[in-house]
This record gives sequence, structure tokens and C-alpha cells, in this order.
Amino acid sequence: MSTWLTPSLISQLLRSLLQSELSTYRGVPLSFLPDAPAIDSLERLYLASSVAEFFCLHETGIEDRLLMEESVEAWSQLVAQAVAHTSGLVFRTSGSTGEPKACHHRWADIEAEAWALHQRLSERMTPERVVAWLPLHHLYGFMLGMAYPANNGLEVTVADKALPPLREGDVVVTVPPRWAYLAKARSDWPKGVVGVSSTAPLPGAVAETLSHHGIAAVMEIYGSSETGGVATRFSPAEPFTLLSHWHRETSETLVAAHEDNRSVALPDQVTWRSKSRFTLAGRHDDIVSIGGVNVSTTAVAQQLEALSDVSQCAVRPVQAGDGQTRLKAFVVPVDASRDDIATRIDATLKDWPSAQRPISITYGEALPRNTMGKLTNW
Repeated sequence: MSTWLTPSLISQLLRSLLQSELSTYRGVPLSFLPDAPAIDSLERLYLASSVAEFFCLHETGIEDRLLMEESVEAWSQLVAQAVAHTSGLVFRTSGSTGEPKACHHRWADIEAEAWALHQRLSERMTPERVVAWLPLHHLYGFMLGMAYPANNGLEVTVADKALPPLREGDVVVTVPPRWAYLAKARSDWPKGVVGVSSTAPLPGAVAETLSHHGIAAVMEIYGSSETGGVATRFSPAEPFTLLSHWHRETSETLVAAHEDNRSVALPDQVTWRSKSRFTLAGRHDDIVSIGGVNVSTTAVAQQLEALSDVSQCAVRPVQAGDGQTRLKAFVVPVDASRDDIATRIDATLKDWPSAQRPISITYGEALPRNTMGKLTNW
């Protein structure tokens, strides 16, 4: 049951969700959509179903009433009445390959994380305002831009294309690519401003540059769409420290410190340094986080191999010039004698999502392998 998610907050959340869902439905980038796009009857049905799923409206039986209302404000009022009786929210994994997975987060878990984040940030500062520069309908955008400030009595400013003027006591929350931009574009920070980075690893060089330019601290959050935030650190050289709403259960699982003691698996292999501190030792799967989007290197390789010009392909993560993780590919062409292969493949890839698109492609007659026949780096 949520009493802090007011109609005003819900209206902001709905606008973020609806823009994203309409972009997905139409297959166009968000930047191509006008501020108030006209929608047809089929789009209306799709958006209503997305809102009903996100807010768990099926638990109340009012989901069909969305189709009787014409405005975002009316939808906000309906949702505000419903969330006092629902179990939580449903977020989807940010995958660019494969079907996004629905992840249900209960109100009790959301509120426990909001309090744990406040405890951790209060160790370094006295928070007064949250400046949220990330999509509110994503899990971390909602947690940091809505749940955290609303549950702790903090002012909120939602940034769109750039940050507003900052002041002491601000908590700036955004994603690693934007922190990389700020590290280069901003050379001075007001006293007492703390940053929060989430969705992907924050490159050490970016954190160092931000510190050199005067930001008080940058807190990096570790977690996943399934678990939410589970641990934080204030330096890339430090281990992660569990937030107070999680305890270690086994070497690979955590148990919630409140209510039902539910257990979750960590998405990465970790090395425990103490009961509450750990370092990362690699993923259990082939997923890499690129700009906050989870991407399967195997799935990208399969998509490349589906192209008529590609016989075989291998895909690996690579560090770009700004320290951000991107993809690179090694391609064995079907017909290596053609001199327009690279041009043809590049023309196809330009329409792929940026997180999924390799930034460099090496061409050769065979995939690089060692004497044991295993794929090697190139």
C-alpha cells in the first residue's frame, strides 16, 4: 500500500512511461515524438494495457476505466486511488536483445530501499534536494527520483536535457554516460553536491575527474532490475557495501532484512571481503550493461550472423574512449572477395539501437582461435 505516491508524482511518472511506451509501439526514438502526440484507438489500447501492468491495476479491477478517460490527469487520479490497494509496481528489464522481463517490486521493498539509500547518503551529507536526470519509469529513475525523496521529505527537480543550477545539499542522480559527459563538460561543482550513479559500472577515470573538479562524492549503486539496489560504494577502488535492507545469505544469494526474509540471487559472481562487503568477479552470463541497457553478446552475434553477408561472427565488450563499455565484432564474410561488405553491413547497423551496435568491426577469413580451438580476443 502506497500513500506517498501522490497524483502529482503519478502524473510525472505516467508521462515518462507513456512517452517510452509510445516510442516502443511506433518503433521510433523518443526524440522523434512531439511533447503531446496524437494517438489512435489501437495505440490507446496499448498504452492503457501498459499502464495497467505497470501499476498492477488488475489487483483492483479498475483497469478498464482507463479507456473511459481522455487525459493524463484523469489517469493519474485513477491510479492514485488504486495504488493505495495494490501490491507494488512492475518494471521491465532494460534489455535491447530478447524479451524484456517483468520484475515486480512490492511497496514494502521500495520503501525499505528508499530508507536505506537515505541512510547511506546521510553518512556523507545532509540531503536537501534530489536532481533526477534519468527516466522516471525505469526502476532506478523511480527509486532515486521519486521513492527516495518522497519517503524522506526531500525536494525534487526532474531534469530533462540538462541539469538545472545546483546548490549545496543537492543529490544529482543519473547514469554513467551522463556522468562521463559531466566529467568533461563541467569543471566546477558547488560545495556539498553529491552524485549518485546507477544502471551500469561507473568508470574509475570518470569518478576521479569528477572528484578533481570538486564534486563532494559520487555514490555508485550496484543491483539489477530483479533485485533493485543492493549495495553502494563511494570509490571504484572500494568494495561494495550492502545497503541496510539486505544481508548476506550465501556466497551467491542475499536475504531481505525486513518482513518475509525473501532470498535473491546476485547477478554477478562476487568475492566477499566481509559479511557486508564484496567485490565483483564477473557476470554469471554473457550480459553486459551498455549505457544502462542489458545486452547479450551472444544475441548480438546471432543477429549479425543472420545478415546475408555474414558467415560467422563473434562479439565482445570493449572500453570506448570515455571509459564506457561498448561492443566490438569480428566478422567472417560470406564472400570475402567483395570490397563493399563493410559498407553494406555499416548501412544495416546504423539503424540498430546504439547499445546493441558494435562501434568497431574487424573482418577476417576465420574467427580468431587459440591452439585449443577456443575464441580469443582480437
